[in-house]
Amino acid sequence: MALSLHLFDKWLNALARPRVLAWWFMCCALPTGLASALLTPIGQFPDEMAHIIRADGLRYGHVFGMRPPPGFPPMTPTAGVPLNKGLFDVLVIPQWVGLTAGRGTPARVQHQAEEVKWGKASYWPTQMVEYLPVFYIPAALGLLAGQVVGFSPLHALLLGRVAMLLCYVALGAAALALARFGGTLLFAVLTLPTLLNLAGSFNQDAPMVAGFTLAAALLTRTEIRAWAAGLAVLSLTVSAKLAYAPLLLLGLTPLLAPGLHKRLLGVALAALLPGLWLLHVLHGGFIPAPVTPYHPAPLWPGNRSVWLHSAQPSDNIQVLLAHPWEIVRLPVITLIFFWPQTWRLILGMVGCDHGLIWAWEYPALVAALGMAMLGALAGRARGWRMRDGMLACLAVFAAFLGMELSMYLTFTPAGYLVAMGVQGRYFLPFLPFFIFVLAGLGSGLARVRLPEGLFCGPAMALAGINLVALPWLVWRLYHGAGP
Repeated sequence: MALSLHLFDKWLNALARPRVLAWWFMCCALPTGLASALLTPIGQFPDEMAHIIRADGLRYGHVFGMRPPPGFPPMTPTAGVPLNKGLFDVLVIPQWVGLTAGRGTPARVQHQAEEVKWGKASYWPTQMVEYLPVFYIPAALGLLAGQVVGFSPLHALLLGRVAMLLCYVALGAAALALARFGGTLLFAVLTLPTLLNLAGSFNQDAPMVAGFTLAAALLTRTEIRAWAAGLAVLSLTVSAKLAYAPLLLLGLTPLLAPGLHKRLLGVALAALLPGLWLLHVLHGGFIPAPVTPYHPAPLWPGNRSVWLHSAQPSDNIQVLLAHPWEIVRLPVITLIFFWPQTWRLILGMVGCDHGLIWAWEYPALVAALGMAMLGALAGRARGWRMRDGMLACLAVFAAFLGMELSMYLTFTPAGYLVAMGVQGRYFLPFLPFFIFVLAGLGSGLARVRLPEGLFCGPAMALAGINLVALPWLVWRLYHGAGP
């Protein structure tokens, strides 16, 4: 009996080995994401048209974007990049623009899209020029390769999706293979249905989360090269969305380890790229969100009878200067107000920002994520202490405030009591860094000797179930639309 229990414990511990987690992740994420990439009609992921435009612009060397050419019709946003006419003709097919989940793509529309030919590039606006386009490189290479080998624009778009998926899988597998602790939680995050589905799209959020996960994994290691590489990855990833910049503070941990002054210098150097990109964005000007004319909301410090015509950052900056406490209160109130819908979209969003997975899967996802967090809490993170957990809490909370306030400044009409436009996927970058929060706060539990595989087993099982469940859901939503 004792021998059987020993063998069982040994088998459970083997499940949590970094290489096992990495291989199982690749076995599950690749086919699941591939089904999402090929079965979802073009444009049926969040903001996919804008992301496609940004990716195609890289093929023409436009990293920073460009202003509209003379005579271009006035419209918002006021910055963009070149877009090939063939891709544009696919994106604006009327039956696809108006497609919603539950309605299939007619065969004649699919045939029409496949017959579209390549054309010349011309300017097209996209608000995605505000992001450092590091995570659009795989999509741009996919589009370029598709055109070079003779694919139609439609099939080149599908190839671009596959390239983004491969980027996600590669970054995620590397993170799981390199993490010294917290691998169970990293695996649970990377295999959330939201990310597996989003990874097969042009949206940069999935590879960006994988980039954050790789940075977190590298920072769990004590070697100077791994720490430097982790900071470099974190710097690049933060530059893709500047609101998450406070996460750079995690480069200081563990605080009691030798060389804190060197880590301070490293974090300062890592902040240079996001700082330079912020200067570029400020120089180019934020792109105001279009809204119908409106009167300012209750927090507006001036005359509320005036008419405003856009969501300008300068307007809500006035609001925050007049009500400084709102810098903290407003993001928290926004989180509480929208949480009944947000938590489902964090765990299991399919298609655009409102689609949900099967209802039966949510309790299982909560349980799997909870078990993975317990594994991180009782893990074996050498050198991390309570003060490191508190610093990680501060960094994650500051990044949360930055994310919410960035939406308040750039997307919310002036004076609103909550931030508008905050999506569930915006919370995903925080989750990998909970390994530091839990490692620090749970340092006293490190003596608990439970098989690590016990904590990752539920997430691994769910990832296997979603090999079938998630593609089946996508197929049902879009009636088998695909190449």
